Amino acid sequence: MEDFFSSYWWLLFPLAFFVFGAWDRWLSYKRSQDRLDLLRSYTSQGKDPPPELLRALQDEEDDEDDVMYGRVGRRAARRMRHRYWRYTPYWAWRTAIITGAVAAGFWFASEYADIPGVDWPFRLVAIIMTCVAAGHLVAAIFTSTFRSR
Repeated sequence: MEDFFSSYWWLLFPLAFFVFGAWDRWLSYKRSQDRLDLLRSYTSQGKDPPPELLRALQDEEDDEDDVMYGRVGRRAARRMRHRYWRYTPYWAWRTAIITGAVAAGFWFASEYADIPGVDWPFRLVAIIMTCVAAGHLVAAIFTSTFRSR
């Protein structure tokens, strides 16, 4: 068991993502059940639900549909406006430079690491990071070149 854990410790991260994803979906299900119970309580009493409650439920449902079908709802558009700075040329070049520096660090570590057996894993990460840095560099060039279009 000790050998298994030392060889496959990295599997904890994908498993944790799956577990937390399932937890998030279960909480979303419980939240929708609570909303339906609230609406049922209003209808069983013969009352109309407050318009604010119906509007909030409709907005939240629209946002879930927008995410699922690729449309942009009101709240999603507001979030995109607040995060617009992420798509400026400054941030694209910054991301390209940082990922390039990380790739260079892994190339350096793969060549000069004194720890036996880490040269190939470092080289693999360096290759992957170089591809990511190249992609960010292309994105930065396109962001700067085709800014007004």
